[in-house]
Amino acid sequence: MREYTPYHDIDIGPRKFRLKVKLPKTIRKNNEALSKEDIIEILNACSDIRLKTYVMFLAAGGFRAVEALSIRIKDLDVESSPVKVFVRGEYTKTKTDRIVFLTDEVAQQSRSWLDYKY
Repeated sequence: MREYTPYHDIDIGPRKFRLKVKLPKTIRKNNEALSKEDIIEILNACSDIRLKTYVMFLAAGGFRAVEALSIRIKDLDVESSPVKVFVRGEYTKTKTDRIVFLTDEVAQQSRSWLDYKY
Protein backbone atom coordinates (compact mmCIF):
# COMPACT_ATOMS: atom_id res chain seq x y z
CA MET A 1 0.00 0.00 0.00
CA ARG A 2 2.84 2.36 0.81
CA GLU A 3 4.33 1.63 -2.61
CA TYR A 4 1.02 1.79 -4.48
CA THR A 5 -0.11 5.32 -3.59
CA PRO A 6 3.06 7.23 -4.55
CA TYR A 7 3.30 5.27 -7.79
CA HIS A 8 -0.16 6.50 -8.86
CA ASP A 9 0.50 10.09 -7.68
CA ILE A 10 -1.86 9.87 -4.72
CA ASP A 11 -0.66 12.03 -1.85
CA ILE A 12 -1.61 10.76 1.60
CA GLY A 13 0.05 12.23 4.65
CA PRO A 14 1.51 9.87 7.25
CA ARG A 15 -1.13 10.81 9.83
CA LYS A 16 -4.01 10.24 7.44
CA PHE A 17 -2.41 7.00 6.25
CA ARG A 18 -2.28 5.67 9.83
CA LEU A 19 -5.92 6.60 10.39
CA LYS A 20 -7.27 5.10 7.16
CA VAL A 21 -5.09 2.04 6.55
CA LYS A 22 -4.72 -0.82 9.00
CA LEU A 23 -1.51 -2.73 8.40
CA PRO A 24 -1.44 -6.40 9.44
CA LYS A 25 0.20 -7.12 12.78
CA THR A 26 3.30 -9.25 12.81
CA ILE A 27 2.85 -12.67 14.35
CA ARG A 28 5.24 -13.54 17.16
CA LYS A 29 5.93 -17.12 18.02
CA ASN A 30 6.72 -18.11 21.58
CA ASN A 31 10.17 -19.58 22.02
CA GLU A 32 10.13 -22.80 23.96
CA ALA A 33 12.83 -23.71 26.44
CA LEU A 34 15.10 -26.67 25.87
CA SER A 35 13.92 -29.92 27.39
CA LYS A 36 15.91 -31.75 30.03
CA GLU A 37 16.86 -34.43 27.51
CA ASP A 38 18.19 -31.82 25.07
CA ILE A 39 20.35 -30.26 27.78
CA ILE A 40 21.70 -33.67 28.81
CA GLU A 41 22.51 -34.43 25.17
CA ILE A 42 24.36 -31.11 24.81
CA LEU A 43 26.31 -31.70 28.03
CA ASN A 44 27.29 -35.21 26.93
CA ALA A 45 28.56 -33.80 23.64
CA CYS A 46 30.88 -31.35 25.45
CA SER A 47 34.35 -32.85 25.50
CA ASP A 48 36.10 -29.84 27.04
CA ILE A 49 35.70 -29.26 30.80
CA ARG A 50 35.62 -25.50 30.25
CA LEU A 51 32.77 -25.71 27.74
CA LYS A 52 30.83 -28.17 29.89
CA THR A 53 31.08 -25.84 32.90
CA TYR A 54 29.92 -22.90 30.80
CA VAL A 55 26.91 -24.79 29.41
CA MET A 56 25.98 -26.00 32.89
CA PHE A 57 26.12 -22.42 34.18
CA LEU A 58 23.82 -21.28 31.38
CA ALA A 59 21.34 -24.11 31.87
CA ALA A 60 21.15 -24.26 35.65
CA GLY A 61 21.60 -20.62 36.56
CA GLY A 62 19.53 -18.98 33.86
CA PHE A 63 22.43 -16.73 32.94
CA ARG A 64 22.76 -14.85 29.71
CA ALA A 65 25.94 -15.63 27.80
CA VAL A 66 27.70 -12.38 28.74
CA GLU A 67 26.68 -12.73 32.39
CA ALA A 68 28.20 -16.20 32.65
CA LEU A 69 31.41 -15.07 30.95
CA SER A 70 31.76 -12.07 33.28
CA ILE A 71 31.86 -14.12 36.50
CA ARG A 72 35.13 -13.87 38.40
CA ILE A 73 36.45 -16.15 41.11
CA LYS A 74 35.67 -13.52 43.75
CA ASP A 75 32.01 -13.56 42.58
CA LEU A 76 31.69 -17.25 43.52
CA ASP A 77 30.91 -18.14 47.13
CA VAL A 78 31.70 -21.87 47.12
CA GLU A 79 31.80 -22.10 50.92
CA SER A 80 28.08 -21.42 51.35
CA SER A 81 25.37 -23.99 50.86
CA PRO A 82 23.94 -23.66 48.25
CA VAL A 83 26.74 -22.03 46.28
CA LYS A 84 26.06 -18.35 45.52
CA VAL A 85 27.15 -16.39 42.46
CA PHE A 86 27.17 -12.62 42.45
CA VAL A 87 26.29 -11.22 39.03
CA ARG A 88 27.47 -7.64 38.58
CA GLY A 89 24.91 -5.16 37.25
CA GLU A 90 27.14 -3.84 34.50
CA TYR A 91 26.62 -7.11 32.60
CA THR A 92 22.91 -7.70 33.26
CA LYS A 93 20.02 -6.65 31.07
CA THR A 94 18.38 -4.59 33.82
CA LYS A 95 21.69 -3.12 35.04
CA THR A 96 21.05 -4.33 38.60
CA ASP A 97 23.21 -6.64 40.69
CA ARG A 98 21.77 -10.00 41.64
CA ILE A 99 22.67 -13.21 43.42
CA VAL A 100 22.07 -16.60 41.78
CA PHE A 101 22.10 -19.89 43.68
CA LEU A 102 23.65 -22.87 41.92
CA THR A 103 22.66 -26.51 42.06
CA ASP A 104 24.98 -29.08 43.60
CA GLU A 105 25.92 -30.46 40.15
CA VAL A 106 26.98 -27.05 38.85
CA ALA A 107 28.84 -26.30 42.08
CA GLN A 108 30.76 -29.58 41.78
CA GLN A 109 31.50 -28.89 38.10
CA SER A 110 32.74 -25.37 38.87
CA ARG A 111 34.98 -26.72 41.65
CA SER A 112 36.46 -29.29 39.27
CA TRP A 113 36.98 -26.56 36.65
CA LEU A 114 38.81 -24.39 39.21
CA ASP A 115 40.96 -27.36 40.28
CA TYR A 116 41.74 -28.12 36.65
CA LYS A 117 42.60 -24.53 35.79
CA TYR A 118 44.61 -23.65 38.92
